[in-house]
Amino acid sequence: MRALIICGGRKGGFTSVMCSSFAEGLASEGIDSDIMYPIEMHIEHCDGCGSCSKSGKCVIDDDMSKIYKLFEDADLFVPSSPVRFSGPSSVIKIVLDRFQPYWYNGMPHPSNAAALVNGGSPVPEFRNLLSVFKAFTITSKVKWSGDLTISDTDSLSPEDVRDPSYNFGKDIGLMLKIDDPR
Repeated sequence: MRALIICGGRKGGFTSVMCSSFAEGLASEGIDSDIMYPIEMHIEHCDGCGSCSKSGKCVIDDDMSKIYKLFEDADLFVPSSPVRFSGPSSVIKIVLDRFQPYWYNGMPHPSNAAALVNGGSPVPEFRNLLSVFKAFTITSKVKWSGDLTISDTDSLSPEDVRDPSYNFGKDIGLMLKIDDPR
């Protein structure tokens, strides 16, 4: 089994630490992961041209093609993001918007999804961000397997998110193995 984790933050930040720790938890259950950092990639905005509805492919030639390939081979999709004005980071939103070819054409995609989310305040508004992630999965008929939300990161160190993220990855990995014992 394989997971694609899209880190909607920068390397070294809380979201990145959550992603790598989650991947370690999955690995403990025998599930390999690819972590992509779109902030370091060249990914254009979807311009709504509609070409993908006819051709089945996005006409924009950029690094999104690397994510598409990994997405098609994954069993689990994991978007991750810090809360930005009660929603996802712009980095992860650009990536999600570029998946139009999959919804128009029923192309191969993961059967499960989970999310990793964090917010700096003691009571961040996770609802809107998770709504975007869940809408993404509903559109593609992907099973929502759960989410990990970590609050108050302004008063934590990145190390403080390692154990919960690792344990969530381990739990999701175990669930996937029970649902699909290969």
